[in-house]
Amino acid sequence: MNKLSASWLLVALVTLGATVDAVDLRKYDTRWLPYSAATITDPLIVNPTILAEYLHVCHREDPKLTECMKESIETLRPYLARGIPELDIPSIDPIHLGDLIVAESVPGQGVSISAKDIKAYGPSNFKLKKLNVIEYGKIYSFELELPHLYVEGRYVVDGRILLLPVKGSGKFTGNFTQGIGSVRIKGDRKRINGKDHLSLAKLDIKIRVSDGRVKLENLFGGDRVLGEIINETINQNFNLLSTELIPLIEKALQRIFKRTGNKILERFPEEVLFP
Repeated sequence: MNKLSASWLLVALVTLGATVDAVDLRKYDTRWLPYSAATITDPLIVNPTILAEYLHVCHREDPKLTECMKESIETLRPYLARGIPELDIPSIDPIHLGDLIVAESVPGQGVSISAKDIKAYGPSNFKLKKLNVIEYGKIYSFELELPHLYVEGRYVVDGRILLLPVKGSGKFTGNFTQGIGSVRIKGDRKRINGKDHLSLAKLDIKIRVSDGRVKLENLFGGDRVLGEIINETINQNFNLLSTELIPLIEKALQRIFKRTGNKILERFPEEVLFP
């Protein structure tokens, strides 16, 4: 239990579905905390011995830091799939995205879509394709391949998609293959209780999906014929539709992941994440 590390990349990956609340250290053995007695009960500080079970050691001065971070990701992968209750980190399979406004428009001039209770299955099967530590503590970038994602939730849509009038509400499902996510992180530092903490100043996400199919149930009040026509039209023009909607989804996800990532980083001083 003396292994200890984390990385910006690990934190970024955890944010793809993890909302971390404060950990009550009174439930854990705090004898090994490298902090004064005054900080032991601070709910923002997580006992590093709890982290040691899950993470592979990476040191900031390691000339092979990138390779070490890749190993850390593989070490952490099974825990991300099933969650880490000790740290209040839920499973990322499925990811619970909750409610998300995919797009908003002026009535009569486009389409308005809202999605609720969104769950995505399959993210734990990600493959790390590229990883770059451009500048320690400041700029990181990585690229993930997502072979297959299945998404479900509930939707409300009103407006026009591909010039066709669309109106309805109900369940939606989607299957997406050969997805690529490119992430660029700009970091910063802030002081919490006398300790330096890393923070996410900016997080940019770009998503590319090679292929996919979606199904919107109960379109036009359950009209089967019109529903099938609209669904088939959407899927025949999937690339065009994704080009229109993905930038809006990216912006929404950036807000969610930045907020969640900073909640995680508030609990881990830099000296714990990068010994």
